[in-house]
Amino acid sequence: MSFDLQEIFVIDDQHPEDLAMLQSLYSRSPASVVTHLDRLQKSGSGKFMDQYYVGYGHASIGDCGSTTLFIEQVSMLVAKAVQDNPLYNGQEASTRYLDFSKQTVVDPYNNPASAAIQARWMEIYNRVLPLLVEGLQKQYPFDPAAYKSEKVWSNALHARAFDIARALLPLGTTTLLSWTTSLRAARDNLRRLKHHPLDEVRTAARNMFDELVKKYPHSFKGDELDDAATPRDAYARQFATRNHFVGAADMEYRFAPLSHEMDSLARGEILAYADAVDLGGLRACEAATLSERPKGAHLPWRLESYGRYNFLFLLDFGSFRDLQRHRNGVCQIPLIDARFGMNPWYMGQCAAHLPPAEYARLQDDIAAQIAAIADLPKQGVSTAAVTDQYLYPMGMQALVHASYSVPETVYIGELRSAKTVHPSLRPVAQKMLQILERDLPGIALYGDRDEESWSAKRGEQTIAAKTA
Repeated sequence: MSFDLQEIFVIDDQHPEDLAMLQSLYSRSPASVVTHLDRLQKSGSGKFMDQYYVGYGHASIGDCGSTTLFIEQVSMLVAKAVQDNPLYNGQEASTRYLDFSKQTVVDPYNNPASAAIQARWMEIYNRVLPLLVEGLQKQYPFDPAAYKSEKVWSNALHARAFDIARALLPLGTTTLLSWTTSLRAARDNLRRLKHHPLDEVRTAARNMFDELVKKYPHSFKGDELDDAATPRDAYARQFATRNHFVGAADMEYRFAPLSHEMDSLARGEILAYADAVDLGGLRACEAATLSERPKGAHLPWRLESYGRYNFLFLLDFGSFRDLQRHRNGVCQIPLIDARFGMNPWYMGQCAAHLPPAEYARLQDDIAAQIAAIADLPKQGVSTAAVTDQYLYPMGMQALVHASYSVPETVYIGELRSAKTVHPSLRPVAQKMLQILERDLPGIALYGDRDEESWSAKRGEQTIAAKTA
């Protein structure tokens, strides 16, 4: 049998709407894309879309055209809202590699009392960061045998200092992110954010939508984000807060953890609910698939059909941001408050690398900041739990619920247990691997189980211009 008639064309130099139209024509015409491309060039961009799009009658055409938005000077809460989408692709400024000392901070209440809290967090961050670098230099002096250069050593030290100090950045700190999306997914996600409980998120959604309408007038009607009295909008408004944030009370009501289980969470353990996973079926039917997997290979997609684990654990907001990047599962944004305190890894590192007097001062500062947030109503500020989140630091822990299939649990467990991963997230990934070993004896796993998280590789993970 000959396959000589096969033809492959790579076309990536056309307007996204025109690329979408070129693809959609396959469903209505057997002609080659070369023919359609010639028609496009003759009619011109825009007019080509006008000839077909309205009558096509299927939203999937919007999946065939993609674009990238660059979103700047928004709070971390806006970034998480945009990224809280299984179809999200993009990047965000890293608090683990960048100095955020000059970033502006969003004050959700526009009040002198709340503004003072935000300013104080940045003062603490700027005071502590260089002290951490000094402490780390003493613990990890330059060793030519361990580091390729002094530059790599310095990068590694500063990366670890950023790892620790980011705990002090408030969630209102501004960041930058990109979002690569199909036109259809952009419309759907912005419609979802239309009823977000945070004003800043709704404003950002409107601003993104307005720019997309200007850029792609043939793919958006222009009224998708308008106020409407439709049942769909009423439904979205009714469950807006619950759809975008999950509080500890929600999870305690659903999973009803016992008091000793809550105590184990406080000690850093994970609660794993496997009642929605067909463990018996996996053991009986997939033993070879699980045990013979080589390092680096993904478990096949079909194993998704055996169901998902539900995991509960405490995690700081900073490391939650890393975990949320895994889209093949459910990891809803937790509501951040002071109930579970600061993640102990950050405080342990501060105790180890700051002078004793400075560490005591830091503890007092954090306690004073948390008290100041609680006292805002006494100063005439009308607060709300979802809005208070802007004022809490990234090191604050929350009860996190993640729902993952076995393939996704393997992937996250192995990837996020690596030494280059943030140290407050690594134990969570390692415990996920332990749960898999317990439930599926013989499964092949390749995670990093070492408790030590220092790695010289952090000094090499950078993007820099090449020198001539």
